[in-house]
Amino acid sequence: MGTVELARLQFALTVGVHYLLVALTLGLVVMVAISHTRWVRTGDPALKQATKYWGTLYVINYAVGIAAGIAMEYQLSANWSGLENMAASVFGAPLAVETVVAFFVESTFLALWIFGWQRLPAKAHLACIWIVAAAAYMSAIWALLANGFMQHPVAYEMRGGELHLDDPLALFTNANAWIAVLHVIGGAIGVGGFFMLGVSVLLRRRGRASDAFLRHSMRMGAHAALWGTVLVGGSGALQLERVTVEQPIKQALVDGKDAELADFQQALVKRFGDGVELPSGPLVQISAFSMIIIGIILLVVAIWTLISLRGDRMLTRPGLQRTLVFVMALPFVANIAGWVLREYGRQPFVIDDILTTQQALTPSLTTTQLTVSLVVLGLLVTVLLALDWWLLGKTAMRGPQQADLWEQAPEEAGHDDGGSGGDSGSDDEKRDGVLI
Repeated sequence: MGTVELARLQFALTVGVHYLLVALTLGLVVMVAISHTRWVRTGDPALKQATKYWGTLYVINYAVGIAAGIAMEYQLSANWSGLENMAASVFGAPLAVETVVAFFVESTFLALWIFGWQRLPAKAHLACIWIVAAAAYMSAIWALLANGFMQHPVAYEMRGGELHLDDPLALFTNANAWIAVLHVIGGAIGVGGFFMLGVSVLLRRRGRASDAFLRHSMRMGAHAALWGTVLVGGSGALQLERVTVEQPIKQALVDGKDAELADFQQALVKRFGDGVELPSGPLVQISAFSMIIIGIILLVVAIWTLISLRGDRMLTRPGLQRTLVFVMALPFVANIAGWVLREYGRQPFVIDDILTTQQALTPSLTTTQLTVSLVVLGLLVTVLLALDWWLLGKTAMRGPQQADLWEQAPEEAGHDDGGSGGDSGSDDEKRDGVLI
């Protein structure tokens, strides 16, 4: 492999793993916040237990995601100085805000939420998790605004080899970016919903959760799975419409139009020289096909699940239970397929029709340096992904009464609601969680 291929592979590994973790983080945090809100309003102890249980899994995934994000940021800064030099004035502000939001606002209020179970007033504590959720989504939006410009540059001019925005507001009104925001949000909510359903089924099989806990979790997961899938489908259709107009090369790859692709290839070589090649058409087509097929499967399963949960019914059909465990992985696959289509399909450009991947690469890098960093970072993010799933699986299968970051204070031992009992949740002194 040459330097460009090694750098691209490194980018794919680090960003792909980080994206998988982010998808689950964005999906779970909303449902934790909703569950917490319902508990504060109703005092239902099963909702309190659900908030703590899913909150524990969210915190684990968030922590590992931060570590994977550091690896991703390292390779971005080390390998792609050409992109930074040309587009710093465009991306600098959005990515700076994204970093501030992610590492300061989100992390600060998450710490307040984790440590505030017994220390903060009920409504102030609830506000913390909603601020965490809002910060997480704002972080994603800022990153996608930058990515939207890379997919469809708007209102810019070139000065001395650097990009400058003629109209800064154009960055925030780029339709390509906002459609991607809807698509990513829908995908994340779907990931969280199917994850919640699959884990709930496994808990029920092992008898490690009360019916009240499972009823709340399964209904919430089923609604998230359905509406997340619907949002992905609708926004995906809008994206394909934009691609037809804004990225004809990507559309030709999806459609498999060899004659058009040959013409595009000749034009690229004439403009940028030899070594500029279009991406593999079959990989782009497989990614698009996978998203569509998986989306249909997930939509059918989500509707089937909601119908099965009507009234106060529990999921008793063995076929549906097995299906929910199996499809728990499919939203992750669909998210990666969508990412491959959006990012790989843009090749040979980093900024569409402006900056090629070769031009974006740090010129001083050697194949030896990139090989070493690829092995090190590749092993690191692979270990982190394996660690994340091991921790999630081990913690989740302990059940909601055991898998909890928050344990009872010694003086309150024996008063755990455990999914039943009379803790109203209305008085601060009755809120019995203490982080250890």
